[in-house]
Amino acid sequence: MYRGKVLFIDSADTSFTTRLRELGFECHYKDVNYEQMFDIAQDYVGYIIRSRFVIDKILIDASKQLKFIARIGAGMENIDVSYAQEKGISCINSPEGNADAVGEFVIGNLLALFRNTIPADNEVRNGEWLREENRGYEINGKTFGIIGYGNMGKSLAKKLSGFGCKVIAYDKFKKNFSDEFATEVSLKELISQANIVSVHINYTPENHYFINQANFFSQLADPIFFVNTSRGKVLNTTDLLMAMNSGLVKGAVLDVLEYENTHLQNLPYEQWDRTMMNLAKNPDVILSPHIAGQTVESLTKHVDVLIDKLMQLPFMK
Repeated sequence: MYRGKVLFIDSADTSFTTRLRELGFECHYKDVNYEQMFDIAQDYVGYIIRSRFVIDKILIDASKQLKFIARIGAGMENIDVSYAQEKGISCINSPEGNADAVGEFVIGNLLALFRNTIPADNEVRNGEWLREENRGYEINGKTFGIIGYGNMGKSLAKKLSGFGCKVIAYDKFKKNFSDEFATEVSLKELISQANIVSVHINYTPENHYFINQANFFSQLADPIFFVNTSRGKVLNTTDLLMAMNSGLVKGAVLDVLEYENTHLQNLPYEQWDRTMMNLAKNPDVILSPHIAGQTVESLTKHVDVLIDKLMQLPFMK
């Protein structure tokens, strides 16, 4: 049964094309920008996208046959989901596809931060053998706070179950979600109890600078280690550096930065401001280019999740 044309706006695992064809879709990949989409938008029943550009109301209106938008990954901030749904267009994503990858990334980089792995490696390569100076910390015995208990947060909590730490979690959209891996608490309780805080929330206008000096860092009972693998703009980076300078934050792992554009690309070096410069120079910060969910395995997991969700959509019945 022929179901129409699907446009891959971003790259995906080759198995995605194969499986869509098996379902009756004709698959196209076109290296197009936002403006070029208007020449072809009316031809497609489905879009496969990551973060190349924003699918807004104007583009949705031009997509006369569109039945679904599939976002490879978790974040939906580059899609006007509510308007698409008003037009009868289904929007699906695959946060389940890289939940394991993100959970492992958080723990791996936190351990590197705790044990001074990166500076110690550089020292040994330069002929230095500093043992006492690199005495670190253990996760065991700490209270680990997770903000956002969706797919990523729960995956992390499950992986922490063997580390001998207490795991607490806050989620503004959920209630009564305590399970064998984490105990539900209020945000105030998390701030007062946690030794480590990892953020796993979506970016929405109301979450802009959700983590800031006034509402978060200044309320801490004890110094923490801080991790953000969600979206850069949920954190006020200047406030984080202030908290580090004042001793409220002992170290940070940042896989995402508030300066990222809609393509998830950071500012070029020549455009860095003072905050970004200071962040990059801080030895107690581990930085990475938005790769927490990027593994070989997650490529195919995303496909599996999206195909399963696509099969459940009404027009596929």
